[in-house]
Amino acid sequence: MKATNTEIRDHYSTLGISSSVRGNLISAQDLKAAYHRALLRHHPDKSRHPRSSTTSPDNTIAAAISVHDVTSAYQTLSNPITRAEYDILLRLQLGKKLSKSGNGQVAETFRSGLEIVDLDDLEYDELSNVWYRSCRCGEQRGFVVTERDLEAEAKNGELTTGCRGCSLWLNVLFQASDEGQTSGG
Repeated sequence: MKATNTEIRDHYSTLGISSSVRGNLISAQDLKAAYHRALLRHHPDKSRHPRSSTTSPDNTIAAAISVHDVTSAYQTLSNPITRAEYDILLRLQLGKKLSKSGNGQVAETFRSGLEIVDLDDLEYDELSNVWYRSCRCGEQRGFVVTERDLEAEAKNGELTTGCRGCSLWLNVLFQASDEGQTSGG
């Protein structure tokens, strides 16, 4: 899933799932039931609501939702990998909205589940030329850092990367040496 500058649609709202049961708390069976309810609610032949707008779970008027939107939401959320990636993007989007200051500048985004480590704490794979660390979600290489990632953040001496299997974050501290090599700091 690619991150874009445009706002992503809230798939949970599309399926009528309230914010209190989002994330890993909803079972596959409940997700499928929400999908079927949303299909009936938004199908042009079945819906009693006008196509111009619909009411979201928090009783606000949202943009029209098509059957294609409902199907896309279900496909994203029913796959654990795409769901984890989507949840990260959604949290980033929400964090950017919440961190806007009065002058339009985006403040530093708070990320829950953030752990701070040194580059030396990560394993190094010489064949792939990447540093990696397993995550508590079970993903063997949940956090992966490439040489390119390090070069891009060499001025700051730290980079933040998300787990590939869940919504946890890892802040990696390092120090770039004069020879262009990076080392833990």
